[in-house]
Amino acid sequence: MNTEQSRKAAHNKRVRASLLSKAAPLFREKGPDGVGIDEVMGRAGLTRGAFYAHFPSKEAVFLESLRQDTPLLQNLERRVSQDQKGLLAEMRGVFDNYLSSGNPKPQALRCTLAGLAMDVARGSQEARATHEAMQLAIRVEMARGQDVHHDDVIVQAALNLAVGTAVLAAAQNTETGRASALKAGQAGVQDLLDGFAAQSGVVPASIAVPEVVVRAQEFVPTSVSTSPPPRPAMLPPIAGQDGATVPSLPEAKQDQMQSAEPAKRGFWAWIKRKFF
Repeated sequence: MNTEQSRKAAHNKRVRASLLSKAAPLFREKGPDGVGIDEVMGRAGLTRGAFYAHFPSKEAVFLESLRQDTPLLQNLERRVSQDQKGLLAEMRGVFDNYLSSGNPKPQALRCTLAGLAMDVARGSQEARATHEAMQLAIRVEMARGQDVHHDDVIVQAALNLAVGTAVLAAAQNTETGRASALKAGQAGVQDLLDGFAAQSGVVPASIAVPEVVVRAQEFVPTSVSTSPPPRPAMLPPIAGQDGATVPSLPEAKQDQMQSAEPAKRGFWAWIKRKFF
């Protein structure tokens, strides 16, 4: 390859990367059906005619976009530790950052894997296969250097929870709601990652028995019921309906707990106080 060909190849690579960097956020914001080629090219500062020099169709751009903006995979691949303990510590940090609400634009809300999940579910077989391949790549990277038991269950559960949290956080109407969803998912993922250090059938000495297990024993009922726990008599009102306003979180908790039948409040009321 001569100098001119090398220069042209490098230019085409830069243009292609620029198109993808502009297309991925657009697809996340509007969905593939809401984005046209002209809009993608306009964001990239290029003409429509230049599009087909790099991609055969919008579907091809969408499929490539599924590989863009995947912070979990990108940051997991950047881990530099050479031992199990170090890799696990770095992985904890990756998931913490991914679900952190401390930044104006959390990674989870900029993640293509999460942001396009439902579009992919309704899309083509090729799109689902690409999305599944990205999930598998993350799971393989998560397991790097780890003595993972449970036949990949912990690995997939942690990924499912992280990406599912990102989806639900994006659907919240308020910053408080988003922060709460991200924080809950963050705690759950860290609990799952504790299993990476577990020996088969043995609880590590460094991991204490969770307080919830100890305290829950105090509330075990004498007779076990197969019926589900009682639902609150009334859910908190939704803002905008007949002038209703959403109560503050403590008030909502209190209303829900007070609505439960007194005879059934012991164990489930404690669970609500502890986790909700």
